[in-house]
Amino acid sequence: MLEKATLLIEWLCSLSECINVKTMKLYLVGTKCYQLDLGIDSTAFSDPQLERTLQGIKRDYNEPARRTRTALTRPHLLNLLNHLRIHDYNDTVMRAASRLAVVGFLQTGEFTYRALDLQMGPAFPNWFLTKSSIRLIQHDEHIALILPPSKTDLFRQGITLIIAGSHDEACPVGAMKQPLAMDTHSAETAPLFCVGTREQLPFTRQHVVEMLEELGTTAGLGQATWNGPSSRRRAAT
Repeated sequence: MLEKATLLIEWLCSLSECINVKTMKLYLVGTKCYQLDLGIDSTAFSDPQLERTLQGIKRDYNEPARRTRTALTRPHLLNLLNHLRIHDYNDTVMRAASRLAVVGFLQTGEFTYRALDLQMGPAFPNWFLTKSSIRLIQHDEHIALILPPSKTDLFRQGITLIIAGSHDEACPVGAMKQPLAMDTHSAETAPLFCVGTREQLPFTRQHVVEMLEELGTTAGLGQATWNGPSSRRRAAT
């Protein structure tokens, strides 16, 4: 056991300049599970020297600085929306996506996608928002949004969110009507949000972040703190 623990400690020390302590612990858990599956003795992972080694590495090598993130609150959202062009398609889509994300507490990955994702073919609607994922109900006063993927929906049955209209500048219902009216030529299985009315390029995470940074700078809010999780972070706070 002592010899195995020593080998594990040497392994951790060799990784100390490449990865942080949190990742090291994940590596240890994965290696231990692999040995348990193979029926190999794993008592060395319980050696107290391992924990002391990890604490020493944590002291010697500072943890990487975390990025500062600004929550996309309602005042910030309204400020950003004021700098979007009214008749521009991409700005109209961004206006609708940002309002829907803030009101629906959506993560960036829940309303964006990559070009590679389109290669999934018929399986694409099972993982990403499409035109058929949203519909106006009750005389266009509410939105029914079906989220295909969710942490609490393991079998991909879909979770429906009912989002009410607020009838103000941040109203998601009014914002969603505009891109839906412009995209009448798109199929129901097409992505809900795209870049370019004719090109229909992927509405990627990078595109959203870059637009937030640009709008943040124009609005005098700064750009370094605007990133993907801003809408979900607003809901958490």
